[in-house]
Amino acid sequence: MAAAVLMAAAVVCGSWACRKAPPASRKETIWRPLGSWSGRGNLQSESFPGESGGLRVRWKTTHAEPAGRFQVIVHSAISGRPLQVAVTQQGDGEGTAYVVEDPRVFFTVVESEGLDWQFTVEEPVDVILTPR
Repeated sequence: MAAAVLMAAAVVCGSWACRKAPPASRKETIWRPLGSWSGRGNLQSESFPGESGGLRVRWKTTHAEPAGRFQVIVHSAISGRPLQVAVTQQGDGEGTAYVVEDPRVFFTVVESEGLDWQFTVEEPVDVILTPR
């Protein structure tokens, strides 16, 4: 009788009922760099493609004079028109701004006076992570 029970358990566990489900894949968003700039004063960046249309602008200003100001404006590289003011800052500071537009080629214009600045533009990319 005991042998029959063990045999039945082996048959059941050999089927799908006793197998562990494979670990589930998960989607994660990473940020792909599109460009990084730094300086003092005004700048127009080179063009960069935004395949998703979503942009993250991470920025920092330092060494500000009393009237120091910093602004980043995102433009369409096709028409040249301004699309969105992403950052406006008076004095020292740092932060993150998000721009949502249609996918296209962009460029940025920095209008700045009396401070040092740096910023990076990135776009989101969804990746599927599969456990091993």
